[in-house]
Amino acid sequence: MKKLYFVLFSILMHFFNAQNMALDPSFGTGGYSNFDTFDSTSDAVMLPDGQFITATSTGSISIKKVKQNGMQDTVFGTKTYDMGANAYDKSELIKRIVLHNGKILIYGRVNATPTHSLYDLFVTRINMDGSLDTSFGTNGFTTQSLGQNGSAYDMAVDPYGNSYLYASNNGYYLTKVNSDGMIDTGFGTNGKLALPSFTCYKFYIQNDGKLVMAGYRLNTLTGLNESYMERRLSDGTYDPTFGNNGTLFITAPEGAVIKGFEYNYSDNSILCLHQSYSAADTFFLSKIKISDGALVSSFANNGKTSKYFFVDAPRLRLSQITVLPNSKIVVIGSVTRFFSGGPNINEQLFMTRFNANGSIDYTGSSSGFQIFMTTLPPPVAGIRADYINKLINPNNGSLILAYSGGSVTTGDKSYLCKFIDSSYLGTDSVPDKDQTNKFTLYPNPAGNTLTIQNKKYGNDAFNFKIYDLSGKMVQTGASKLNDRIDVQYLEKGNYTIQIETKKGDKHSVKLIKN
Repeated sequence: MKKLYFVLFSILMHFFNAQNMALDPSFGTGGYSNFDTFDSTSDAVMLPDGQFITATSTGSISIKKVKQNGMQDTVFGTKTYDMGANAYDKSELIKRIVLHNGKILIYGRVNATPTHSLYDLFVTRINMDGSLDTSFGTNGFTTQSLGQNGSAYDMAVDPYGNSYLYASNNGYYLTKVNSDGMIDTGFGTNGKLALPSFTCYKFYIQNDGKLVMAGYRLNTLTGLNESYMERRLSDGTYDPTFGNNGTLFITAPEGAVIKGFEYNYSDNSILCLHQSYSAADTFFLSKIKISDGALVSSFANNGKTSKYFFVDAPRLRLSQITVLPNSKIVVIGSVTRFFSGGPNINEQLFMTRFNANGSIDYTGSSSGFQIFMTTLPPPVAGIRADYINKLINPNNGSLILAYSGGSVTTGDKSYLCKFIDSSYLGTDSVPDKDQTNKFTLYPNPAGNTLTIQNKKYGNDAFNFKIYDLSGKMVQTGASKLNDRIDVQYLEKGNYTIQIETKKGDKHSVKLIKN
């Protein structure tokens, strides 16, 4: 009889876990929020209260707010800013939007002349109400020449509010803009730190202020373009503790490109997403140590998975990777499929999911992936996922994606879409009939300290991770139930605490910090 119960339990658990990532129908219209219908250069950021600020380029910079339910905030309206009398001639191009310490920083490229013969990079700072922060730079803006063929790529902000801007002008470089909006002329040469010749897809600043760039570079030892990462100290010098004096190649037989990565400070690891350089349809994952860049041998096969390839999903362009609270790994990109036996599609949203060990998770889909076809409203037919700008992970079992694209028939459009993972059941998503298994924290809202309680576990020890609403881990630690946890250095706002007991059980609790 016990064996029969075990079989029935296993069947039920398999059915329970066989869940896809699905669009959240309560968000926007059918899971989509169309926040711009004129341009495909855009980005978005999640605010501490769960709402979103979006920025698009419509000649000027256009700022809007999207509510938690995906509907536009009409009271907030649309705020527009430009750096010249003729906004069309200036034509700001949005590349990145970042939230830091109650301010919104926007980075991009702008035409420096009406003939579009020269370009500048720019960074501007916006207050939470959408107004321009004129105390930043010169009347809210800072610019720097990119020359005739220069481009702006990415931006990251350190814990002190200094911005590092990744750009090119006859070579790649970083510019440092201090928290007051003034270019730090002591950084590099007159504010520009020249970088070696490599293509960077991901730029990040660690919690300790170190600068991390990843993409691909020619490996002279193999003659291949291979996955490449380098780490520098905050002054721009190489970090000698990482890889080979600050540089690191992660090799693959046909070469590869790092398209994205995910930090986990609690276990000293960086999870990397690689796409093959010469065979763009194949990809793999690796995990390295934050401390020195060495492969984590316990992950997959000595730190790297096998190469993955889906026959029914050729022509992949992967760009985003994140980890859900249930340890499932999610990778998102776009896919084009023509004449492969299925419906022809062009640049549609693609998602695949992995187990914590790097193996493909087939419990949600027998094919191992999902394609979100945008052939029916919303969005209207023909909207493509040309630019997947940002993946926001609130660490509550949902994901929010900012993407944009268009066609000659529909024009350019920008969207937020929200996915939910019904296989993740946190304490906030399901009524808990067994109240002894419920984790609570007090006070909530919290001041400088908080305490977590649970009747079932008594005074057991546990590990915890605190995430802000952008998905960034802001604090980790270990404690015991009923003991105080120091959170005095958290900024005011909403957070998620992920709790892991000594038995490996994971629970999620919402926190408001005053």
